[in-house]
Amino acid sequence: MTDATRVDLARALVVSGLILYIPANVLPVMTMTVTGEVEPLTVLGGVQELYDSGLWPVAAVVFLASLVVPFMKLACMSWILLLDGTGAHPRQRTATFRVLHQIGTWSMIDIFLLAVLTAVGQLGALASVRAEMGGVFFSAVLLCTLFAADVYHPRLIWRAVDVKNL
Repeated sequence: MTDATRVDLARALVVSGLILYIPANVLPVMTMTVTGEVEPLTVLGGVQELYDSGLWPVAAVVFLASLVVPFMKLACMSWILLLDGTGAHPRQRTATFRVLHQIGTWSMIDIFLLAVLTAVGQLGALASVRAEMGGVFFSAVLLCTLFAADVYHPRLIWRAVDVKNL
């Protein structure tokens, strides 16, 4: 794969991730049924539910992991790609890329937890949990960020840098 193809594919994945980020946070991720009361929950709705239940530390972790981290990954990857070919800020971009790549493998923990909750949360008439389309969009956002970071290689950051002037 050529360098130009890598950059174009990474850009397409980031743009796709940004577009998919909207339905991922607007559509319900899961529907909880507790003693006959049906409640569809978005990611932010789940955070609010945890907070209202007195589980504010868990709500904070879910907020960071499910809303802030995916958006920051998309924003950082956008910055890296925006400056592609300019030679500007190579050290900062490389450090940012390395952090993105490290946290990338942990991104799917939210979807894993949703799958576990859906499987375990089947308590007959008392309670049930059903995954919804928001989870599919959320998974797509995470996959876009993972693949964009995987396709783009950090050596591409340094190809336009004049090493003598660093």
